[in-house]
This record gives sequence, structure tokens and C-alpha cells, in this order.
Amino acid sequence: MTTDRLRLKPYSVRHAPAILDYYLRNRAHLERWEPERPPEFYALAYHLRECERAESAARNGEYVRFAAFARDGDALIALVNLWNIRRGVIHAAIIGYSADEAHGGNGYATEAAGAVVGYAFDVLKLHRVETSYHPLNERSGRVLRKLGFAVEGYARDYLYMNGRWNDAILVSRINPQWRPG
Repeated sequence: MTTDRLRLKPYSVRHAPAILDYYLRNRAHLERWEPERPPEFYALAYHLRECERAESAARNGEYVRFAAFARDGDALIALVNLWNIRRGVIHAAIIGYSADEAHGGNGYATEAAGAVVGYAFDVLKLHRVETSYHPLNERSGRVLRKLGFAVEGYARDYLYMNGRWNDAILVSRINPQWRPG
């Protein structure tokens, strides 16, 4: 998948070194908003296994993880995931994303997440994409508003991060073109 500035590629074991480097560079930046990571998370072996799992999960329709690289180079700019893909009566998934702190404020998270929402609707034929974000994560809130996500509620003690429960704002975007079949 490509956008004006990015090439989004499903996780592959060949991306593991770049993904590890991304997390190492952005560790302090992401720790506030993401779950606590075990020490082995910051080792290549961990990301090789995760990429193998992601390849299998994508084939099985469970989840899809994308690495977003700069179109004009090899820099890994953002990561976007569609988790918990559900069919049946719901046809939905949960989106998660992050952008490299060095490229923050340049619209890359919006561009990458927007492409993956399009993938969810056009390729996976989902009816709904949902997520939640910490009330203090104003950047994430702006990304989601720009992408047309609507607030559905406020959940108390919803996300366990940094050793404690945190509140979350629940949002979703509906695919108005969705049709059964």
C-alpha cells in the first residue's frame, strides 16, 4: 500500500531489525501511551518471532500489522495494526498506531492510519474500525478526529499501562459503504 509519502508493508521477518530500531529510538516517547514492555521486547529475537506471528495471523485473518516506510527512503516512520478482526454479526477491528517521535507533527500518523482504515473497509470489507486513547494523549485524539472517528464514550479504568489502570476515550469509524456479502 502506498500513500503520498509512505509505503505501508505488512510485517515480515525482514522488517524485524527496522522495527526493533524504531522501538529503541522511540522507547521514552511511546512508554507513556503503550503497555509496559518486558525486557526481551527490546531484542531482535523478540521482533523476529512477532513478525513471524504477524505473517501467520494475517494469513488467518486474525490481525494485520503494517510498517510504514518513507516513500523516498528506508526510514521506518510509523507502525499501524488492525487487531481483533471479527466477522459474523460485527465485521470490525481495533486499530492501533504510533509514529516516530522525530517525525511527529508532520501528519504521518494520520496518513498511515488513514491508509489502514481504507484497507480495513475496502480490502477486508469491515463495517467498523474502533479504538481507544488516553484522555491526555491529545495528538492521538487529533489523528482520530481528522480520520472521521466519532467519540462513543469514556471508559474508566480501561487500559492497564505503566503499572496502573487508566481511563480511555472510546471512538469508532463506520464504513457507510458496507454491504453484506
